[in-house]
Amino acid sequence: MQVKRLVESLAGDSVPEELKEKGLLEKLEASLAGMVAESRYARQQLLLSAGQVPEYLYYVDRGMVRGYYYDDSSGRAITLFLWREDSWAVPVTSFFLRQPSDVYLEVNPESALLSLSYRQVTELVRQVPGVEPLLRGLLLHYCAFHQKRTKDLLTRSAWERYQDLQQTHPRIGQHASREVIASYLGVTPQSLSRLIRENRRA
Repeated sequence: MQVKRLVESLAGDSVPEELKEKGLLEKLEASLAGMVAESRYARQQLLLSAGQVPEYLYYVDRGMVRGYYYDDSSGRAITLFLWREDSWAVPVTSFFLRQPSDVYLEVNPESALLSLSYRQVTELVRQVPGVEPLLRGLLLHYCAFHQKRTKDLLTRSAWERYQDLQQTHPRIGQHASREVIASYLGVTPQSLSRLIRENRRA
């Protein structure tokens, strides 16, 4: 179980001063080791439906998790998130504020996830001083993601967004269908296919 990777993923480059104190990082790792559950998925499976309050914070150890919603006007599933390995998959505001989610979470086949329940996260904050800033950092990370995603949709071309997706998700073609990728980019599958053909010839 990759508990050390969980801590590194939460902390990033900025470990809170409290956690730098002797023994606290080790205590955090030990507490996580006793809490984290590991799940493997041979088939595609729904983890969360819209309208449910998220009970789990998922860490993608292997594979991919997709976050999407249904557009009532078109009846299509619109992909908001494609969480790759070493990222946290959760509608983070709904999880921490205990509000119903407006997105579905779907895990891809051949994926492995580590999970913490809301109760366990609360207990972790109680047990280990200095953890709370890490969780706030997770919330800020998703705020920054949404800001960048909105800006990209408004200012960058579909091809630029596709290139960026390939850089951040190098194996995206192995984990997501062209339809899913197109919905994430905000284009139709036909438009994405045309863009790929045109830029291969260029």
